[in-house]
Amino acid sequence: MEQPTKTNRPPNDDFRQQKLKAWQPIMTPWKVIVLFLAIGVAFVPTGTTLLSKSKDIFEKTIMYDGDDADVNCGITTANQGLSCTVTFHINETVDGPLYVYYEMDKFYQNHRRYVSSLDYYQLNGQHQSESDLKTTCIEYITNSNDQLINPCGLIANSMFNDVISLNTASSVPSGLSMDESDISWPSDRKKYSQPDGFASKKVSSSVTAANSTVCAQNGLNSACQLYTDSSTNEKYLFYYPDDANTQYLYEAYPGIISPIDGVNDKHFQVWMRPAALPNFRKLYGKIDGDFKAGDRISFNIVANYEVASFDSSKSIVISTIGEFGGQNPYLGVAYIVVGALSLLFGFLFMAKQILAPRPYADVALLNWD
Repeated sequence: MEQPTKTNRPPNDDFRQQKLKAWQPIMTPWKVIVLFLAIGVAFVPTGTTLLSKSKDIFEKTIMYDGDDADVNCGITTANQGLSCTVTFHINETVDGPLYVYYEMDKFYQNHRRYVSSLDYYQLNGQHQSESDLKTTCIEYITNSNDQLINPCGLIANSMFNDVISLNTASSVPSGLSMDESDISWPSDRKKYSQPDGFASKKVSSSVTAANSTVCAQNGLNSACQLYTDSSTNEKYLFYYPDDANTQYLYEAYPGIISPIDGVNDKHFQVWMRPAALPNFRKLYGKIDGDFKAGDRISFNIVANYEVASFDSSKSIVISTIGEFGGQNPYLGVAYIVVGALSLLFGFLFMAKQILAPRPYADVALLNWD
């Protein structure tokens, strides 16, 4: 019995033989003119609307550390703990909420070496050996005491650690508060988990010290520790595995990162998303409420993050947001410029076609086969 001849030839249909019908427009001068005018008519109003929306956004910035600082809050050494106050005076009616950002410049978070210096498995709570971390974090793997740093890497160990708090006593209207609980991206929160073996439990105010008996009574390892939240006076027992040989995040940033939150701290998660440009701002909190002319918003700052060594600056920004985010005139200007140029070229080509038309051949003679 004869075997069928094998062939790689595709079936003889229009799709596989690339013979499908196609529309190939002939760009006559009038079609080009109409296209330019249509782009201009669409882009100019769009750009004007975007620019108007951007101007409606309320935004104020105060630099508190840098060469042209508005407030004398500059430091020359890290973790200096300098306290100062920044006050914004509202001179118009503002419909809240107001978003609070810190802003920096000349900080290249987008550098290849910086962006790649982290370990996703470690951030997600999995134990990683020192040899594993040398291929991912590369930098800041162990500290001066030969303890393993968790989390390791350049990003985690250069976190912005200035403390910004709302001065409610000096702010008007009264009763304002700043919410810092929901500032990171929901998708980012899924990337972070406390280390495997971590445990914590809220305890009563009567607990004054952690010992093996107290830890055992609360179902924790006998080496657990006691933590008191200074903002709420609530007490917690917590346990980190191999704490003697590991420097955890709360130990790298004492008083900034709670041992209960660890890598789940929202300010840490915001910092861990690198900025694309060297001048950037990151969300710090949100203040609900509406404001009128004459109101003021005051912030207490504890400056710990030193930027003088690389000629950077730090600022606080308060801003509302609109349908297209924060204040950004560049998108509207770009639309207007492109639309205006399209209208200009459209009218120039129209004048050329009317005053000195260029004849073209009979399109019926074109053959696309």
